[in-house]
Amino acid sequence: MSGGAFRNVRFPSLCALIRHPRHGYILYDTGYAPHFHSATQSFPELLYRKVTPVHLPPEEHLITQLQSRGIRPADISIIIISHFHADHIAGLRDFPHARFIASAAEYQFVKRRSRIGRLRRAFLDELLPDDFEKRVTFVEQMSPVRLSKALQPFSKGLDLLGDGSITGVDLPGHTESQLGLFIEDGNRERFLVADACWGIPALEKNRRPTFLASRVFSNFRLYNETFAALRELHLRSGSPQVIPSHCDVTYQASMKSKQ
Repeated sequence: MSGGAFRNVRFPSLCALIRHPRHGYILYDTGYAPHFHSATQSFPELLYRKVTPVHLPPEEHLITQLQSRGIRPADISIIIISHFHADHIAGLRDFPHARFIASAAEYQFVKRRSRIGRLRRAFLDELLPDDFEKRVTFVEQMSPVRLSKALQPFSKGLDLLGDGSITGVDLPGHTESQLGLFIEDGNRERFLVADACWGIPALEKNRRPTFLASRVFSNFRLYNETFAALRELHLRSGSPQVIPSHCDVTYQASMKSKQ
């Protein structure tokens, strides 16, 4: 992050569990899973593990956390994929009955690259289930919607389930076509933004990624435009709660709410 000290930092890799009245349990990403370690045993994928070491104790496995809530892998009906970086899809193989929702533009962007090209884009092909393409529905097939004023300056979305309950929002820059989610949760609206920003403090202090970090982004100009729009949204009074996937502030607040 620009303006910060150069040091090792631990950060969470979050996913979201959504309970839908008709579709049951839905996941937004999966975070890390043991499959990451098996997918990075050989060179050159081993470099990924060396550059971003993963600490994943058994009690933090997504499967374990779901089981503690009485939820089995077979109970997950849909997994909505924000983008195809390994820290967001490492657990897909743990849910053999779930169908997937993802961006075709995002998927084709990583799939058409060479082995090294995929690694540079933080994509590990081994993490995808063998029948992924049979189980995925691409958002490009879904109905476009106009977003409410609550999400301005974002204006366009996609009705992911056909009932207006979950709206997909394109958040480009970090990757080719990153998919955010807008959800009305009781009296609070939430905007899950994956890696469109690193954390809430970054939005509040207007601190962008360093130039070095930006080298792995798909399009740094688009990232900055998305970041600026998120910052405008977040700073507006009464706006939806913005939830980035690697925000320690969000993670700590979630842990306190469980105590």
